[in-house]
Amino acid sequence: MESRRIVAGVHVLLAALHIYWATGLVWPASDARSLSRAVLGVQVSFAPQVVLPLAVLHLLLAFAVLRSDRSAVCRVVVAGLATGLAFRAALGIAWIFTGAGTAFYWLNLLLYTPACIALCVADLRMLRMRWLKAAVVAGPVAVVTAVALIAYVYQPAERPHPSDSADSKYVDTPVARVHYLQRGTGAPVVLLAPGASPAAAWDAELTVLARDHTVYAVDLPGQGETRLHDEGFAFDLDGMTGALDQFLDALHLQSVVLGGNSWSGGWGLAYAQRHPERVSKLLLLAPSGLDEPDVLSWEVLKQPLVGEAFAKLAANRNMVKSAVSGLFVHKDRVTPQVVDEMWVPGTYRDNVRSMYALERGLDWSVTERALPSTRQPALVLWGDHDTVLPVAQAARFGKLLPNATVHVLPGCGHALTVDCPEQVTPLLVAFLK
Repeated sequence: MESRRIVAGVHVLLAALHIYWATGLVWPASDARSLSRAVLGVQVSFAPQVVLPLAVLHLLLAFAVLRSDRSAVCRVVVAGLATGLAFRAALGIAWIFTGAGTAFYWLNLLLYTPACIALCVADLRMLRMRWLKAAVVAGPVAVVTAVALIAYVYQPAERPHPSDSADSKYVDTPVARVHYLQRGTGAPVVLLAPGASPAAAWDAELTVLARDHTVYAVDLPGQGETRLHDEGFAFDLDGMTGALDQFLDALHLQSVVLGGNSWSGGWGLAYAQRHPERVSKLLLLAPSGLDEPDVLSWEVLKQPLVGEAFAKLAANRNMVKSAVSGLFVHKDRVTPQVVDEMWVPGTYRDNVRSMYALERGLDWSVTERALPSTRQPALVLWGDHDTVLPVAQAARFGKLLPNATVHVLPGCGHALTVDCPEQVTPLLVAFLK
């Protein structure tokens, strides 16, 4: 009976803590973002509609624990609770070996994982059947072991590189053999391949802009056909902006118009903030750059072990097709060619690593803080059906960037360059004139 009271008391305490957070207070953290990172390792909302149901759940679990000696239903609940705790404990043990550095790492090591082990043991003592106790522990351990094998042993098969297009060129820099497409003559415009996409995603815009400009569509490290020389390359803002700087130096481009979509919009923005003398204008298509949580499917990549496994399993054509389709409003444009252009480079080892490494390494609080001092004229385009970065972010960019022109495009998704080139291209042409 004593162990039941202790376990129930822990759940009541957790319920009280969630109710406390529901008031908007974030102790023991300094802000909601830090709280989320410390408690979960990812950034999620701690709004009342999120944490209050969790408080109710903890109270129900406390009741089930206290009644587990009298009710078969409550014993089933306790078995489920023990299974969840065993899974979290096994995952926590695996995370201990993934490297230190964050508040979540130390809290997981010193508090979360030991607490889960202790609570799981206490719950197991309430169960009567030995086979059930064994299953409660063995099942989660087997699952975590399988995830670890996928994360750190399995490698998806690399698909053969496609034939280069007529516009394909390569240049060697200290960090990579950089692939890019080049067309036209005139003042230089550099378009960065959208995050997790190849340079060919800019094909429609490249064709039109090349009438008046020399246009370069570039695969930065981890994207498309660019291949790293440096296996220790850091996928963070320093790494990505440094790689771009080396590319511009290699082609002797001193001042350019710089554009990007999604992640690459954020990289271009960060580069312009760090090297304002080299960027005359910005073309920002649904860019990253605000310090806000990503959609859950991307936040998952930030978790050690889980992120590696998810990135490797996602290098699958059917999963890529499903993910790409979610970026488009015009589903008829999700052709087999478009899917293959996304899927094939996504099987390369460096590109797989970039998926979770970038999600963990990109600190957009840096770019957001620098927005008011970013003086270049900026064109900000956003689709009103964006399923990755909420369209409300367009207004924030318009408010924070001193010289921004913002357009929200009706009937467009996140993959603006391919989903809505008829709307995007004329706006780019007009802005560049």
